[in-house]
Amino acid sequence: MAENVKALRRRLRSIRNTKQITRAMEMVSAAKLRRAQATLLAGRPYATKLRELVTRLVSTSSVNHALMERRPVVRKRWLVVFTADRGLAGAFNAQILKQADVFLQRSDVPTELICIGKKGFDYYRTKRASVRYSVTDLGARLSRRRVQEIAEFLIGAFLQQETDEIVLLYNKFFSMLVYRPQMETLLPLSKDSSEETRAVITGAVTNREYLLEPTAEELLNALLPHFVSSRIYITLAETFTAEHSARMVAMSGATRNCEELTEKLTLRMNKARQAAITKEIIEIVSGAEALKA
Repeated sequence: MAENVKALRRRLRSIRNTKQITRAMEMVSAAKLRRAQATLLAGRPYATKLRELVTRLVSTSSVNHALMERRPVVRKRWLVVFTADRGLAGAFNAQILKQADVFLQRSDVPTELICIGKKGFDYYRTKRASVRYSVTDLGARLSRRRVQEIAEFLIGAFLQQETDEIVLLYNKFFSMLVYRPQMETLLPLSKDSSEETRAVITGAVTNREYLLEPTAEELLNALLPHFVSSRIYITLAETFTAEHSARMVAMSGATRNCEELTEKLTLRMNKARQAAITKEIIEIVSGAEALKA
């Protein structure tokens, strides 16, 4: 019984150490979440307004830009999968990878992967999937230089017809407890009045007229590459904010589990220790009674 008490005490010490780690990670994730959320909320209005302007221009002008070229037949497709570089974030990575697997199974054309995040790259490397390009060192930190590199790579590949369509798959942040997988087509840029376009352009904006200087063609040539970079930037901001939120919630749950385990183990250890003491008392009393006899 003494060995059981010793083992329980050792396990209890291990759980308390784990609780300190999970609580520290929860606090760190909460601090990172506040910064990431502030960045996301500051960037959303700019991205929405830029998208509104570009959508308005491409839907009303007769300019045919190369980034808007919709190929008659889609022969090659790229799926850009945004995951985290680290784990311990609940179902954050798992649900994105599950959605990506479903997309790959249902895709009617050859699809290559662009993995933004170490977890996605490691997952598909073990499955020997076709990974065309990967970024695994962002560390949940937004970098305009790295965003520009990713955007230029995707734009260059589309213009050189290495792919006919580029689709983004990422976790969209809604609140501290809610994030959902989101799938959007990055390239080619839509020129028709789709539901997505109508969701961006309100009725008041639709009826607004623009006086353009320079011409619409020159304006689109300058805006469209920047618009793609903006989409990548805001997608990474959504991903990182959702990642910090998921990790904070996961570590909070782990801390609560440690507290519950600590209570249960403390009770078991006290019972084992009391049983050991009772056994020793019985042995002493039995020995004394034997000596009297």
